[in-house]
Amino acid sequence: MAMRHQAQDEVPQAELRIPTEWLMPWLDLEAVRQAQRPDTDATMTAEFLTLSGVELTVERRWLREEFWRQIKHAIAHGYIYKGTAVQVTLRGERRERERRTPKAGH
Repeated sequence: MAMRHQAQDEVPQAELRIPTEWLMPWLDLEAVRQAQRPDTDATMTAEFLTLSGVELTVERRWLREEFWRQIKHAIAHGYIYKGTAVQVTLRGERRERERRTPKAGH
């Protein structure tokens, strides 16, 4: 049981720091929070909208059009798990070490 508890504590967190100049002027922090999982932290300062958690969601309508394609530059930790024309989902865990690497001669 101790190992299971330890594994839960070590779940990698994703973090996204979006500069406020990228955001639509009417964006409401509560609308951002409603799009997230309950365990996600969302804060907004004069400089950044910061999201952190196991899985994060960013909706295109929150960003000025010219910054949508730059969202990957706002990722502090994690990776883009899924992306569509209107939404990006980030995750904090990437199992790169578990992926198979091609063997020589194949």
